[in-house]
Amino acid sequence: MSLPINDSAAREEIVALMRDKEARPVHVQHVAMLALQLFDQLVELHGLGDRERLLLEAASHLHDIGHGIVVTGEGHHKESARLIREHPWTSFIPQEVEIFAQVARYHRKSIPEMAHEEFRALPDWGRRIVQRLAAMLRLADSLDRNHTQLVQSIRVELPTNRMVFHLEVIGPVIREVRAAQLKGDLARAVFQRDLIFLVGGEEVRLPLESAPP
Repeated sequence: MSLPINDSAAREEIVALMRDKEARPVHVQHVAMLALQLFDQLVELHGLGDRERLLLEAASHLHDIGHGIVVTGEGHHKESARLIREHPWTSFIPQEVEIFAQVARYHRKSIPEMAHEEFRALPDWGRRIVQRLAAMLRLADSLDRNHTQLVQSIRVELPTNRMVFHLEVIGPVIREVRAAQLKGDLARAVFQRDLIFLVGGEEVRLPLESAPP
């Protein structure tokens, strides 16, 4: 699936594009850190390897570059995917580019579905990768909802039928957890588990109107 190259060259390409297009690098770099923490701790659920981890790293760093095209932010996820596709990558083959472009595209709004032409065009294995990586990116992005890095790190436990996220925080994270429950729709669907968020060993409980449908 991938090119037999040193991943460090790929990371240089990712960071170069991020620096060229991203106005808020601290946010996306923090999201990338959180997303990779999730990837490493959820291996037994997603079953992906080092190359897919790199694709998540790429999507995480580049998921917001569309903001430079769509100033209002509306539809920026689709512009991010377009910019990724149009970049002259040398460290990734086209199939890989399409996968992490779609992961970036699905970091917000709708989840991957067969009604979407680009997602439908992927082979089965490609769709599975997009679903799993996008599920993790949606969670990581939600946990920096305010772009203030209140969630410093995540530790995950996997009891039966649940994913329990222990959050190390430096302030109140109600908005972050609310966003993570809402955008955790894909993680719940893909991994077939409920999502629980803890701070200091106590579950973060949301007002009833904030609970996901």
